[in-house]
Amino acid sequence: METNSTIVRSLSRVYPFTLEEKWAFARRRPNFFGSMAAGYFLSTQKQKPSRKEMDVLALAEQKEFQVNEHHIQYFHWKGEKETILLVHGWNGHTGNFARIVPALLEKGYNVIGIDLPGHGFSSGRYSNIVLSAKMVCRLINEIGNPNYIITHSFGGAVATVAQELGVKAQKLVYIAPPLRLEILRKSFSEYYRLTSEESEAMRIVLERKVKQPLSSLDLEKAGPKFDNSLLVIHDEDDMEIPFAMGVAVSKAWKKSKLVPTKGLGHKMILRTESVKDEIIDFLKED
Repeated sequence: METNSTIVRSLSRVYPFTLEEKWAFARRRPNFFGSMAAGYFLSTQKQKPSRKEMDVLALAEQKEFQVNEHHIQYFHWKGEKETILLVHGWNGHTGNFARIVPALLEKGYNVIGIDLPGHGFSSGRYSNIVLSAKMVCRLINEIGNPNYIITHSFGGAVATVAQELGVKAQKLVYIAPPLRLEILRKSFSEYYRLTSEESEAMRIVLERKVKQPLSSLDLEKAGPKFDNSLLVIHDEDDMEIPFAMGVAVSKAWKKSKLVPTKGLGHKMILRTESVKDEIIDFLKED
């Protein structure tokens, strides 16, 4: 007997449904809606690196590894000093750190950046926090634990789960970190005006995919477990990840510093000299 998802895949080969039509189809079938909503929530939209970003990526040795169906790309700018791991945000890629990498190389750091599943030059159009954290752990098996981790947005959640899975680092830099996945799921539900039943169906499918409760993916709960030093840089005008989340993440760590910015939003914060300087100064501190 064909399932709803099999029917949709079969029909889509003949007739390309629009998103609105898929959404309407799913809403008429409650047992299918959770899968539809979760799949859309976890789908990625790959962004092509700019010319400037490509120039910086071209300076790195490009490497890859395979885990099941996931083909993962990573970049290595070799240096003699401490190792820094870069973890980008949702729908981003390693090239997003192009304004920061040259300054790190100038200081002699050994820099490695990973394109998470469904992002950048890695395979797929799907990702989630736990899957991405497992790919970070797989990379760490090859390169060893980094001294420092620098992240943007979703990358902060990925790095946190990776640490819960055993990755270690002396210092962390979280730029515009989210607080917990459940908040993002609820925001998604509100934006698409899901009913409570539809939202709950989506949650059940998401938990099945990540193989743990969404409530466990929480930086505020995770922070007290760690003894490393954390620098949080977050813009007060961030319209994607509210500033209050960065404040809460900073408070969760035993040793942390919060640097607020103004007028940079969620993405420009990665391309600002003052932010780069804050990161360099933090890494140099004893």
